[in-house]
Amino acid sequence: MAADRSLQFFHFRALASTLRRFTISPALLLASLAVFIGLGLTPINHAIADNRLIILVRHAEKTDSPAADPTLSPAGEIRATALISALNRTPISQLIATQYQRTQQTLTPIAQARHLPVTVVPATQAIAEHVQQITEQVHAVKGNTLIAGHSNTVPLIIKALGGPEIPAISEDDYSQLFLLSLNEGQPASLISTRYGQE
Repeated sequence: MAADRSLQFFHFRALASTLRRFTISPALLLASLAVFIGLGLTPINHAIADNRLIILVRHAEKTDSPAADPTLSPAGEIRATALISALNRTPISQLIATQYQRTQQTLTPIAQARHLPVTVVPATQAIAEHVQQITEQVHAVKGNTLIAGHSNTVPLIIKALGGPEIPAISEDDYSQLFLLSLNEGQPASLISTRYGQE
């Protein structure tokens, strides 16, 4: 990538130097620049490329009550705080959770640290509709996105965003952290790592 940019800058400087040596009509100058840009010999193409990182986690450890909408357990609160250090060098533009407390509380520490609101995308009974709404929200905001989902939705969201199919997340697994790179014109790439205490 650095070599490509250097080559493009070299081409641009060479063209500018050539243009200074000759008297060229404005029309010819504009035509030359149009061809120059069309050939991809300018960093403008990189500037408008839609490259982003989607970070996905399952909500952190939960309590047993209330059964319908449990909160995070003390271990879950520690894991939620660990997201701050795990992503301390990663710019984030938006945070997405569901209507359930455990997903929102997983993002609360990093939301407070980054001064970002948490966008709630309700998990409806139709899981395919929920996944579609998540993908639409991801693409509605430029930049990187952190999503706190559920064991049954995280794999589907990765797949819907162009990532690979991943194994199901076990019920007692809360530490997986997925980094999905979306680069315009290239296949999505996925890295699976872990955060917090095992």
